[in-house]
Amino acid sequence: MDEAIDLRDTSRDLPAHRAADARSRFLVNTSQEIRSRVNDIITQTSGILDTTLTLEQRGSLVSAQQSAESLLTLVNDLYDVSRLEEGDFELESTPFLLRRTIDHLIKALSPLATQRGLDLTHEFDPSLDDWLVGDPGRFRQMVSNLVENAIKFTNVGAVRVSVDGEPGADGNVDLKISVSDTGIGIPEEARERIFEWFAQGNAATSRNFGGIGLGLPIAARVAKSMGGDITLESRTGEGSTFHCAVSIKHGDAPDETQNIVDAFESASAEIPVLIISDVEEDRRRLVTILGETQMSPIAVAHLEPAFGALQRAADRGSPIQAVVLAVGDDPFHVFERFNSALTEKIPIVITVPSGRRGDATMCRELGVAGYLAGPIAAGDVGDTIKAVVKLAEKGESALLVTSHWLREGRSSLKVLIADDSPTNLRLTTRMLENRDHSVTAVENGRLAVEATRMDTYDVVLMDLQMPVMDGIEATAAIRAEEGARGVRLPIVAITAYDDRQRCIEAGMDGYLSKPYRPQELFEAVERIAGGPIEPPTL
Repeated sequence: MDEAIDLRDTSRDLPAHRAADARSRFLVNTSQEIRSRVNDIITQTSGILDTTLTLEQRGSLVSAQQSAESLLTLVNDLYDVSRLEEGDFELESTPFLLRRTIDHLIKALSPLATQRGLDLTHEFDPSLDDWLVGDPGRFRQMVSNLVENAIKFTNVGAVRVSVDGEPGADGNVDLKISVSDTGIGIPEEARERIFEWFAQGNAATSRNFGGIGLGLPIAARVAKSMGGDITLESRTGEGSTFHCAVSIKHGDAPDETQNIVDAFESASAEIPVLIISDVEEDRRRLVTILGETQMSPIAVAHLEPAFGALQRAADRGSPIQAVVLAVGDDPFHVFERFNSALTEKIPIVITVPSGRRGDATMCRELGVAGYLAGPIAAGDVGDTIKAVVKLAEKGESALLVTSHWLREGRSSLKVLIADDSPTNLRLTTRMLENRDHSVTAVENGRLAVEATRMDTYDVVLMDLQMPVMDGIEATAAIRAEEGARGVRLPIVAITAYDDRQRCIEAGMDGYLSKPYRPQELFEAVERIAGGPIEPPTL
């Protein structure tokens, strides 16, 4: 006879420490299960968004994806709470670049700030040591939580991040990261409470701005684990400044470490891009698409604010390198007005809902750099901008970049995907095949190793957590057999966790974090395999 299972709540009968352990295990197990399902939702919506959709369908899917991403953030925060309560919160010791880490963080959050109409800026003390040794993932999480909090509670104005520091004891660097905003401010009586679990300033704040109050407490505990703390200055109605002080070990930059960093981060510099569109939904979509790539998008609704945005970007030392003009049915008249008023020529890409006969001829006559007609694949927007900037740098501005030009110039890659999630396999395969790549899909690491013995591939996408043989074991097996072949096979890790250090140690060449969008997938695969865009032979 099977043993009966008692479903009654007996937690009140348990000692306090056992109840806490049970709660933590519940949070860990539940968050992992929810995260897996939410990853599938985001992956599926990303795949559908890369297909032909009506404006209403796209808007609904974008809203669904944003809600899923918010839920994923919440689940990740709950997972961190459980790890902190269990004491399972060890810091890594990895060389990393301070400026690069902050730059990438600001780039990732810039679309969120732009959507709220805010300026997001950052500055460094020029005398700071750039190489540090610590936990870059937790450092990034700590600063990101502070910046996201500032953006969330600021309706008008700006968010500014400043990084200062000085030499500390025992070869450490004492860093001070300040995040200032022009938001609602925090009442004095609430300033201690906001660092407690599941607490916000007051009930009205929770209703108006959402969230359950985990970002700041997690940031504070990460700061404490790094030998520091977070303090606050604030005036109600005028804004707040969070000062984060931590101590991180100074590091040197050996050549092999630089190679590792370059392998796991995009080597190309960010491209400042100006978006001009009179439709709010189009502006948001383009900001999201370009924000996922190596670009810093700025969006305006009309020509008048466009010139101000160009000047502000130049004043910041990051002049706009390309413009996307998405202004409806008669973009050529707007192009002529805008282009004639520019003091320096900038590559301009025109996008239209649907193409008309003669548009390409008109583009060439006017000097338009790029032209995309709907339906437009998400990846084509970023690739067009990269292409027109590259061509302008080479002095080949007479060429017109179109969707056909991209397809002709894009190398077709043989890609092997190993992932035990049928959803991930199906959607990743579809995204890559829509990009004209050839795909072989397998369900575990052992099959991936066997596939590399039977055929040659340009790149492998390797999930880390799989049955039979996981991604780390499969990579080790592939690397062990490469000596006889004499050819190194590029392998990109796929994981929902922060396993960057494990991937580096396993000999992987890149890193793709679940859930990933189409452009993030293309960036990882094509960069590792040698680059996607070269001008076709004319």
